[in-house]
Amino acid sequence: MNFPGKRWLRHWFWILAFKYPRLRLILTRLLVPSRNIDIHLFGAPLHINTRDEIGLWRAAKMADENVIFRDEVASLVNLALLLQPGDTFVDVGANIGLYTSVLSRFGRVFPQTKYVAIEPHPDSARRLRKSVTNHGVSIFDIGISDRSADLPFSPGVTSGVFKVVDSAAAGNTMKIRCQRLDSLPLNEGDLVVKIDVEEHEWPVLEGAAGLFEKERVKVVYLDGYSDERIPDRLRQWGFTLFDGRTLTRCGAETPRSLLGIHQTRLPKVNGQ
Repeated sequence: MNFPGKRWLRHWFWILAFKYPRLRLILTRLLVPSRNIDIHLFGAPLHINTRDEIGLWRAAKMADENVIFRDEVASLVNLALLLQPGDTFVDVGANIGLYTSVLSRFGRVFPQTKYVAIEPHPDSARRLRKSVTNHGVSIFDIGISDRSADLPFSPGVTSGVFKVVDSAAAGNTMKIRCQRLDSLPLNEGDLVVKIDVEEHEWPVLEGAAGLFEKERVKVVYLDGYSDERIPDRLRQWGFTLFDGRTLTRCGAETPRSLLGIHQTRLPKVNGQ
């Protein structure tokens, strides 16, 4: 519920609550219901009591209202779990570097792990460079597609909505140099690839076919996709598919947040 002065009231409530613990106890019992509920926080299920775990309850409600905390943090945690020393993390559509900046911190502990960030928007690429200064990240300010060409991109409401468009139907566009992912000078070893390219996922995957066919990609994560052929294409390349936020194994239905782990990198069960 919103009303004038809500933020001011909340501010003073917490000042008084921490200064007078007994008052805090009384007010909490009066104002906060005691219910056992199930929540999801960072992609993980938690069974809590709304009064005893009030901090987690409030955090879950706040996360539900913010796409970064609701969706991005969960997939970031999962990629961090799957990234191993010596891998190369490739961020296709890096924007200003949320994923790359967070994950490249591991380079301070495991310097053999490498990081590549690819961002076509000139302004976003400049901010990306500042975001990961001194992180040892290789940055390519190009687009990724299924061919080497200058393609028309159109800006959206935010910097994260910058995408390839049909030049015949486009108005406000800029030409961006694009290359195939398998043509870039990537480090030897396993690749963990994150793709966020606003409906251009199929050409990006086809432009990485050389890497997939050589089984260099051990993990691929798509933060949304528009082409319904993609799940089957990944399965043909030998990937087992999971929900990118919960790591629940996919059946016939696949989520928009799609994570694939190559079968050669998964443990064998009963000799299979």
